[in-house]
Amino acid sequence: MNDLTITPSKQNPDLRFSTSGDLTIAGQSLPENATLLYGSVLEWIEEYSKNPAAKTTLEFKMRYYNTASSKMFFNIIKRMNQLSKTGANVEIHWYYQQDDEDMLDQGEYFRDLVDLPFKFFPLEN
Repeated sequence: MNDLTITPSKQNPDLRFSTSGDLTIAGQSLPENATLLYGSVLEWIEEYSKNPAAKTTLEFKMRYYNTASSKMFFNIIKRMNQLSKTGANVEIHWYYQQDDEDMLDQGEYFRDLVDLPFKFFPLEN
């Protein structure tokens, strides 16, 4: 299994999913077709789930994302929740700008929908 890297663009975030268990989505996500972009991520997670690392950390370091991306993020988080239920050690790290209460609220909303440990990290503006 290979790592998954998608180079950021104006519409797409920086996606780095490593078989070492370090998974990161960063930047902004405004793809024209979120299902197409994140479909490869969901496929990668399916394969990764067959032999996960000792610890899996999914980091969200988003500046902005649209509704379609939010739905895909939730699908990714649900997959992480399923992985956790198999006994895997999974954590979500949610980064947000200190003055961006909406981004913090969104992370808390996702946290409340699954049974995963979430850690929140404020970033300096």
